[in-house]
Amino acid sequence: MNLLQAFAGLASLVAPTAGMVNTAKDQHHMNRDFIGEAIWIFGLDGVSIFNPDGSENLKTIDPKDICHEVVGYRGNPEARLLCSFYDVVSDGKKYVWAAVTRGIPKIDILDIDTGDIVGSFSTCMNPTQLEYHPLREEIWVRCTELHPNATTPSYMDVFSTASPSVSIDTEIFFSSNYRSPGSPASKGYIVVDNSLGDVGYITDRDQPYIFKIDLSTKKIIDKFDLPLAYGGIDAVYSRMNKHIFVRADVCCTCGFEGADNPDCGRYSPDLVNVTTGNQAGQTNVPGVCFYRCHGFGADTIGVYEFDTTTETIVGSHLMKEGFTGDPYPSPDGKFIVMIGRNGGTTVRVLKTGLTSAKSTIFSDLVLDFNSTGNEDDSIFSDLAFVERNGKNMIIFVAGPENRAAIVDVDDIANPTYVNLANGESTARYQKMREVEWAVGTDYVWVSGDGAKQVYIIDVMKKALVRTIDGVSTRKMISVVNFAKMNAAKMQQDMVDAAIAASYAQMKVPEEDTIAADAATEGSKKEGTTNSIESEAAPQTKVVDDNDVDPVGIIGLALGVCALIVGTMNVYVMSSMKNQISSNKDDLVSLGSKDIA
Repeated sequence: MNLLQAFAGLASLVAPTAGMVNTAKDQHHMNRDFIGEAIWIFGLDGVSIFNPDGSENLKTIDPKDICHEVVGYRGNPEARLLCSFYDVVSDGKKYVWAAVTRGIPKIDILDIDTGDIVGSFSTCMNPTQLEYHPLREEIWVRCTELHPNATTPSYMDVFSTASPSVSIDTEIFFSSNYRSPGSPASKGYIVVDNSLGDVGYITDRDQPYIFKIDLSTKKIIDKFDLPLAYGGIDAVYSRMNKHIFVRADVCCTCGFEGADNPDCGRYSPDLVNVTTGNQAGQTNVPGVCFYRCHGFGADTIGVYEFDTTTETIVGSHLMKEGFTGDPYPSPDGKFIVMIGRNGGTTVRVLKTGLTSAKSTIFSDLVLDFNSTGNEDDSIFSDLAFVERNGKNMIIFVAGPENRAAIVDVDDIANPTYVNLANGESTARYQKMREVEWAVGTDYVWVSGDGAKQVYIIDVMKKALVRTIDGVSTRKMISVVNFAKMNAAKMQQDMVDAAIAASYAQMKVPEEDTIAADAATEGSKKEGTTNSIESEAAPQTKVVDDNDVDPVGIIGLALGVCALIVGTMNVYVMSSMKNQISSNKDDLVSLGSKDIA
């Protein structure tokens, strides 16, 4: 065994230790307490955790262990275990955070590595949206009702991801004029992001403003008008140009001939003021607001585009049909996809541009889904963006059909369709689906909650590769411990560098070998000349210690590398926080499609 072979063998021993979190499957078999890269599914049956291709169920959590009992839900006087799962996010380092049950002021926290439940922590009532701020290491919670025991009224709460049990006071309150039973209530979205610095923005569907908050004081510090709107609801952010896209909510007439919407829905109409559409200017007329006006005559404001650098509105966007759609941002912020109540016949894709410039129409994508019976409905409740092997794809899955469309942004006019199942729609209520990319893989997961099925698509092969039965789905999230991945990469890079340096030091240069051969030949000649003198002198046995002892070298190398790894562990621990901060974009919550 020569020296190079010894180090090659040593490298094979060290490398698996340093990079052992690279694959969920290998790590799972090495340590059953470590889940690794996985898809987490939250539903009526609790939590199920699978490896990215769905071939292995890594862990299950019974609903009694994670959900909460509610008394009086929809008039039922008996306690009922509810697993609503309104939102789920991962901080990419330690925990997975879940807004579990309506009517319970609790956030459930699970360990990112083991899936074990850390605990349930008090928050404001009815938490509906969770957002992670990597640099501040905070989880921001948007609720629809106030915290029942808070010292100050707030529709928001904040958790430290380092110390979830530490209470942080917030004072974010809206004077709501909510029109349905159960007021006061506030629905809306929050935008927080590393690129926004120490501020964030909030919407409220009953207030025609974008509210600015100070993330340090946890208070509202300013507000900006949404002209003609009754309120603002969906809000998404593009880091590409630092713009926020807000869906404007309006009020519309209903319940009479010539009204914007002939059907007032399940609630009786209120007296409303109409500011848009054919009925604009009418006051105190029978009507409704919010989602019951979506897609109808008065819904003509569109999605406002708000520039956070100048804090001004630079424009608004409508669907091709002339009404407003719901905005979805791509992870890189380059595109905003708008989905409206048009049966899925068209999808408008915006391309973001320069800061302070209005985004432009990239495409009005035409999809081949059957809209019969759903002409005035939105058939998409979710979608997924995939960046893989140089391709940028958008995956749309219809609610009324068991089909998915894979759209390559570079060839947007030619979608590929994949059948998921036969027969009637397997979507929940034949409308609602979850769509989630297993980040860094070829796989996209699609829920079929109506049939308790989950479908796994290989987007590179453009084919259905697996169907999993018996799984209820309310939310899906791709979970990766980026902190451990970064630490493992640092450790592996240092081991590789140490081995490479050892190779370079031990290898004898070619010119030195030639010089050594010449010196040896000269010694032979000198020995021949003085042979008679040598014979007369006493003979002494000389031991040559220049030969390489492979066992000694291996032992020395192992000792050196042990020292390197030990020193490296200290270095990794001390520099982990800086390394994570430098890779902060990887730590953005993967559970939310509202942050780009």
